[in-house]
Amino acid sequence: MSVIQSIRDKYARISVVAIALALLGFIMMDAFSGRSNLFGDNSTTIGSVDGEDIDYLDFEQKVRQQEAYQQSQGYPTSADNRQQLLESTWNQEINQILLASEFEKLGLEIGKNELTDILFGKNPPQDLAQRFTDPNTGVYNAAQAQQLINQVKSSRNQQEIDQLNQYLAGLEFSRKMEKYSSLLGNTIHFPKWLLEKQNADE
Repeated sequence: MSVIQSIRDKYARISVVAIALALLGFIMMDAFSGRSNLFGDNSTTIGSVDGEDIDYLDFEQKVRQQEAYQQSQGYPTSADNRQQLLESTWNQEINQILLASEFEKLGLEIGKNELTDILFGKNPPQDLAQRFTDPNTGVYNAAQAQQLINQVKSSRNQQEIDQLNQYLAGLEFSRKMEKYSSLLGNTIHFPKWLLEKQNADE
């Protein structure tokens, strides 16, 4: 017991100094390696996909816009719903980044006329069709839908404008995905002998 006490008395100061230096070293190493906000590194990057950073503030804004849209459609708000929304928004962000370069390589674009056709043509998006279809006649009122979209575009409510822009970007992305899938589907070729073999097997 007296040996331990004598070690404590002799080396207590040295131990405290060594521990303090080790902690200071860890803090400085973390700060200079860029993982800490201690010295003014205000990075808000939460992930990187294919060399492109995903910013937390932009991502959170997209989640809030999706939440606002779901609330406007009457969906309940809960922790489970928010978790699902976070996951779907994250997956959508990853898909958009990965596929954007593929779309660019192939030259897939959506022009104004095509976007107008998507919104107000014969096959409008389901949510617009539900909202602007006359229940008596079953006819989609494209003029009324266009009037609402033009009102939002010219309004001063930035949140509504952001929601509309995100909605339109989602429609464009979906149409590009349809084109991309169609291109891939048309490149698949089954040889005649393989089809004959499958028919024989069946």
